[in-house]
Amino acid sequence: MTSPWTAGQVASVAPDAASLAAARKLVGSWSHTGNKGLALWGLCQGSGSKPYQAVVDLRGPAYKCSCPSRKFPCKHALGLLAEWSEGRVPSADQPADFAAEWLLRREEKADASAETTGYEAPKKTPDPATAQKRADRVASGLVELDLWITDQIRSGLAAMDTSWAGLDAVAARMVDAQAPGIAGTLRALAGTVASTENWPEKVLDELARLRLLVAAHQKLPELPEDLAHSVKAHVGYPVSTGRVMESIPVKENWMILGSGITEEKRLFTRTVWMLGRNSQRWAMLLDFSHGSPNFATETPPVGFLLNADVHFYPAAAALRARMGATHGEPEPFTTMPSGSIDAALQQFTDALAADPWLRSWPAVISSVVPSFVDGAWFLVDESGTAIRAEGDSDPLWKLLGISGGYPVTVCGTWNAQALTPISVFTGGQVIVL
Repeated sequence: MTSPWTAGQVASVAPDAASLAAARKLVGSWSHTGNKGLALWGLCQGSGSKPYQAVVDLRGPAYKCSCPSRKFPCKHALGLLAEWSEGRVPSADQPADFAAEWLLRREEKADASAETTGYEAPKKTPDPATAQKRADRVASGLVELDLWITDQIRSGLAAMDTSWAGLDAVAARMVDAQAPGIAGTLRALAGTVASTENWPEKVLDELARLRLLVAAHQKLPELPEDLAHSVKAHVGYPVSTGRVMESIPVKENWMILGSGITEEKRLFTRTVWMLGRNSQRWAMLLDFSHGSPNFATETPPVGFLLNADVHFYPAAAALRARMGATHGEPEPFTTMPSGSIDAALQQFTDALAADPWLRSWPAVISSVVPSFVDGAWFLVDESGTAIRAEGDSDPLWKLLGISGGYPVTVCGTWNAQALTPISVFTGGQVIVL
C-alpha cells in the first residue's frame, strides 16, 4: 500500500494558498472515502443538496471532481489528499462507483501510452528524403536570420524594431523554416525589451547566441555527435519518443525535488526536476497537454524517491529525459545530499562549456539563509558567501517565511546571474515554492 503523503507534499500540489486553506476547512464534511493502490475517492458535502465527488489518481497525480471550480486541483481534491495524509481515508477492496469509471479510463490510457512508448513499440524508419527536405528548409531560413542579425548590428540596436509585432514577423519566418526553437527566442526578445532596463545588453547577447547557433548549424557534419544533437534541439528539430526510449537508461534512485505547471495559449507544460541520489545527476521531465492539465504520463509527487530507469534526450549536456521502467513503489525521503554554492556554480560552468546555448541548470544548495537586502534577494551560506535569488515575489517571501532566518536547503535553477528557487527542503520535507 502506498504511504500517505505528508502535509508538505499535499501543499506542494496546491494551486495557491487560498485553495489549501479552503481544503483544510473541509474536515468533517467527508463520507464514503476510500483508497486502493494509487487511487483515492470520497464525497464532500457542500452547501447544495448533492455532495461533490472527488477522485485522485496518485500516479499523475491527476484529479477529478464534480464541483464547478476552475482551479486544478480544486479544494475538494486537496481536502481528500489532506484527509488521507491524516489517516482518515480507509483502505477498500474496490473503488466507489462514481470513481471506478474514471480510474479505469486512466488505467487504459496509461496502458496505451506504455504500449506506444515502451521498448516494443513499432519502429518507424526515417524517410531520408523528408529529413533532407527539412534540413534544407531550416538551412535556408537560418541564412535569412543571419542576414537579419547582421543588419541589426550594422544599423545599431537603437534603430532595431524591438516591438512585439516586429520581432514576431521574424519569428514567423523561422516557424515557416521549421525552426521553432529560434522563433521562441525571438518572440521572448520583445518581453526582454519591455521589462529590462539594460535591454540593449540583453538583446545583443541573444543576437550573439543566435549567430553562434547559425554558425554551428552550418557545420553540423563536423561537430561531435552530442553537440550536434544540442544544436538541433535549440533550433527546434523534433526527437521521437521511440528514439529516446531506445537509448541506454540510467537506473537510479531518483529524488523528485520540484514540479510546476505553466500555461500558454491553452498549452499546459508540466516540468518535473529529479536528482539521482547516488550519481547526483539531474533529469528534467517535460510533458505537454492541450486544453487542460491532464497529462498522459505519470510521475510521483514531490518529496518521493523512485527507483526507475530514465532515458535522456541526446545532448552535449543531457538534462531533458523520459521516465522508463520503474522498480517498486515510490517512497518518501527525509534526507538530502549536501550541495555548496561553489559546486552549483561549477556544475553550471561544466554544462555551459558543453552546450553554450544553455540558459539555466538545476542546483541544490545546502545550509543557506534567504535574505532581502536593499530590494534584492540573496541566499547566504555559513561562510558568508552569497548569491542572488530571483523570481516572483510570492515564492521568495514564502521561502523566507519557511526559513524563519535559519539555514535551509534550496533547489532551484541557476542562470549565471541568479538562482530561481523551485522548492525548499527543511524538517525532512520538500516544499514546492
